[in-house]
Amino acid sequence: MKGMKKVKIVCNTSPLIFLNSIDKLDLLEKLFSEVYIPNSVYDEIRKKGEKEKILVNINHLLQKGKYRLYVVKNQMAVLSMLGRLHRGEVEVMVSYLELNADFALLDDLLARNKAQSMGINTIGTLGLLLLGFKKGYVNNLMSLIDQLILKGFWISEDVYGKIMETVERLK
Repeated sequence: MKGMKKVKIVCNTSPLIFLNSIDKLDLLEKLFSEVYIPNSVYDEIRKKGEKEKILVNINHLLQKGKYRLYVVKNQMAVLSMLGRLHRGEVEVMVSYLELNADFALLDDLLARNKAQSMGINTIGTLGLLLLGFKKGYVNNLMSLIDQLILKGFWISEDVYGKIMETVERLK
């Protein structure tokens, strides 16, 4: 990676949970040189993570140095944005700005819209899987999306159809 730009991503809870549910947490480290998890996101994972084994997997990636925990410095910015957005989503946005990151991994539409209004480059779980497909790290994209849907991930028929068209075009 010498001489190449480091590409940073800051991750929210639900995309991490969904990626873990289809055994694709490793996709982040393949696509990005630095993967950050804000402390509040890690706290949410600790609370939710036992049933889905995500806590064990995240801790393993943290110990290996593949992922990094991040403590948001500007807590006033976080507090001022709380309301309709959850703390984890807000910390992802503030972390993105503090770290000068390249992407914020967010699935929630309200959070993505707010982030984009702040000039934050967002990507969601589906976009991440599609990027992995384009780069050759994901072979069975539609099967993975079907698995996500079975695990409670919502996707409109229109978006599903557009992804299918993209997959066919790229074959």
